Amino acid sequence: MIYKNHEGYSDPTSGQAMKGAHWEELQQLREKEHGLKRGQKIVIIEMCKEEHKPAKKVKRIYTVIELYKYCVLLKDEKGFCMAPSYIKLQSLMRGGD
Repeated sequence: MIYKNHEGYSDPTSGQAMKGAHWEELQQLREKEHGLKRGQKIVIIEMCKEEHKPAKKVKRIYTVIELYKYCVLLKDEKGFCMAPSYIKLQSLMRGGD
């Protein structure tokens, strides 16, 4: 949808600013709703399997990048991204699969 000014002409600059403000409001709302903050460090315990070795639990640190309606975008220190659902994230934080 294109934003138009009071004279009826398209105004993409104002439209982008309003869209950005709306996105920021949504992020803050989701932060309150799910108890997460952008930039927050999260420790996730994962099972690591190597060839010819037994599986072991490994702790990995992820940073919260953005919060979406059904999932949260996480990034580790190597740049690997994952987007688990909020329920799955709680399970991973507890050490479950």
